Amino acid sequence: MPCAVCSSSAITDLAHKRDYRFRRCSDCGFIFLDPMPSQETLNEQYIDPGTEAEPTYDKASSRMRRAVLKLPRFFPYAYKKDTLDLGCGGGFVAAVLALVARSSTGVDISRNAIDYARKRFHQPEFVCSNFADLLNMEKRFDFIYSSEVIEHVSDVNLYMQVLQRLIKPGGYVYITTPDSGHPAVPADISQWDVFAPPIHVQFFNRETATVLFTRYGFTIRKFYRNKKPGLIFLAQFDHAD
Repeated sequence: MPCAVCSSSAITDLAHKRDYRFRRCSDCGFIFLDPMPSQETLNEQYIDPGTEAEPTYDKASSRMRRAVLKLPRFFPYAYKKDTLDLGCGGGFVAAVLALVARSSTGVDISRNAIDYARKRFHQPEFVCSNFADLLNMEKRFDFIYSSEVIEHVSDVNLYMQVLQRLIKPGGYVYITTPDSGHPAVPADISQWDVFAPPIHVQFFNRETATVLFTRYGFTIRKFYRNKKPGLIFLAQFDHAD
């Protein structure tokens, strides 16, 4: 099958870990699990319908502190704007964005996470939804934050269609994901601590991200420096093809 990012057929085997096989596109560097599990299978890692929302959230204090520290970076794009945290977890970033935004929305696939967010934070709107249903969401946003989400989805093009659908013309998306092109990644990539299928099913570098986001009408305005092997960038939506 061609590369899901650039449609190249130059696909080679990269590494095996446990019973999983990763392949890489020689043209854009996209790394992906093959065969790719369905989204329903992946969702089972995050959805437990048999439990109720926990009264506490793992590392809640440090998550809240990190969210507050990020606010100055987000401020120029979120101030008096409509904002969305796509993959919001316990709602910490959505709550911080609500301090400066016109509106703040958090979306997550985990009902437990959304229940926790609603109990703790009252200003943002929290929605439990999958990617396919988000294509029918009516509201549009000026700023979308999506941290450590894209590496978990089985269909990267569906994820991009959701971003394209929900962002306003001229709006910004802020993405974080592991960076397979970072110099700190081991030469034997299977020894990288985040190389953990089926939790992470695909990996990106700067070139991969640029190719993918350009295809969907975005221009990457900035890659942020990161000492750790994490890819952090800001992209602006210019147009829809």
